[in-house]
Amino acid sequence: MINVYNANEYTTLIERAVKGALKHFNIARKEVEVEIELIESAEMQELNNEARGIDAVTDVLSFPSLEVKLPFNVDDYPMDVDPESGAVLLGEIYICFDRAKEQAEEYGHSIERELGFLATHGMLHLLGYDHIEDGEREEMEALQDAILNSVGIKRDGIEEYEEVEEPTKCGYAVILGRPNAGKSTLINAIVGEKVSIVSWKPQTTRNRIIGIYNDDNVQVVFVDTPGIHAPKNELGKFMMHSVKVASEGVDAVIYVVDAEKGLDLSDVQRIENNVKVGNKVVVAVNKVDHVLKEKVAEILLELAKIEGLVAIVPISALRGKNVSELIKEITALMPEGVKLYSDDQYTDRNMRFMASEIIREKALRLLDKEIPYGIAVSINKYEYRENGILDIDADVIVQKQQHKPIVLGKKGEMIKRISTYARQDLEEMTGDKIFLTLWVRVKEDWRDDIGLLNNLGYNKRDDA
Repeated sequence: MINVYNANEYTTLIERAVKGALKHFNIARKEVEVEIELIESAEMQELNNEARGIDAVTDVLSFPSLEVKLPFNVDDYPMDVDPESGAVLLGEIYICFDRAKEQAEEYGHSIERELGFLATHGMLHLLGYDHIEDGEREEMEALQDAILNSVGIKRDGIEEYEEVEEPTKCGYAVILGRPNAGKSTLINAIVGEKVSIVSWKPQTTRNRIIGIYNDDNVQVVFVDTPGIHAPKNELGKFMMHSVKVASEGVDAVIYVVDAEKGLDLSDVQRIENNVKVGNKVVVAVNKVDHVLKEKVAEILLELAKIEGLVAIVPISALRGKNVSELIKEITALMPEGVKLYSDDQYTDRNMRFMASEIIREKALRLLDKEIPYGIAVSINKYEYRENGILDIDADVIVQKQQHKPIVLGKKGEMIKRISTYARQDLEEMTGDKIFLTLWVRVKEDWRDDIGLLNNLGYNKRDDA
């Protein structure tokens, strides 16, 4: 994100120089935030006095926000990321326009060339370069010339320049793995929004959930799937059908291994089967922050024995560790093509579906172990009042009569807690004031009732 202030007709030119510097170091514009402002002599003198104790007017001042390590990786700066933009703030650059004009005349070139040079010079300072020693100065001068020439800002004039965008890439990636490996947490971390519900209980995800990752020139449609398991009822069969359908015709397979549980034979077989059928497989070893480095190394060595893998990336989806590196591996596998969704869309699911999933997530987290697999949520009403309040009325469905009082809780305390936590999440997600009403209904053996499963959205035909 490049923010240029008070530059008027020179804004585009300064942006061109900054983009050239970022591109030279393979830094995506989306990953960083830079602020550049053109100021007058008096303000530059004041800044020099305050920041450096020098009573003088200089041509450019840079204020780095952090010490940059190249090659640049967003994950190296977890405390410096803007939570709204997801970008790392590199710092600020101030250019004295009066001095730029004087120097352009002195050196016999255009003001455009001088402004482009000063913007590039300031960017190199933000990226850790300096010119105190002779060797440093020579390196910095060579970099400045290379960057400016690459964007058509040359000593003998400004060339017509059309920024060459990389071809747009778009494709599908499916996330597979055993139950509770962290697939839903990973897809939420990649997309940057809550797409799939998360709990510590296995088989939380029942449908194929689509999350959409967008960058300047790439879009990846991620499909979160239920954990791979042996089905014991019609709901289980639906879940495994979702996995099968989601795995067909994708451009990449991300197989998530739980480092806490380790790599077992079933993981190896499923990974090898995907490689054999021609899928491009990236293995993400998740939860590496929960185990000793020796155990992670052991898993990585075992995975390295599998031929045909595109990459193996150790990550912590919960902490965001190495997730950006995983994204780079995945986006590299996407084919050229137009984006299928708008840049501001992060899932294909509607808010009725998301509401039912959020309610189910809260129930999974709060209720006893024997109940969750027998819980479903059905949205009866999702309507806005004239005053803008969103009314949501939903049934929490249990399969046994003895489960109903547990879900209700003593004097209705449990259902109130579920409702409160769900409402808070949904209000944050929608930005609306919500009035949420929950009912507990008993529908025995609903997981084997195909008609009821269809009504609840577990429909194989819809998921095909």
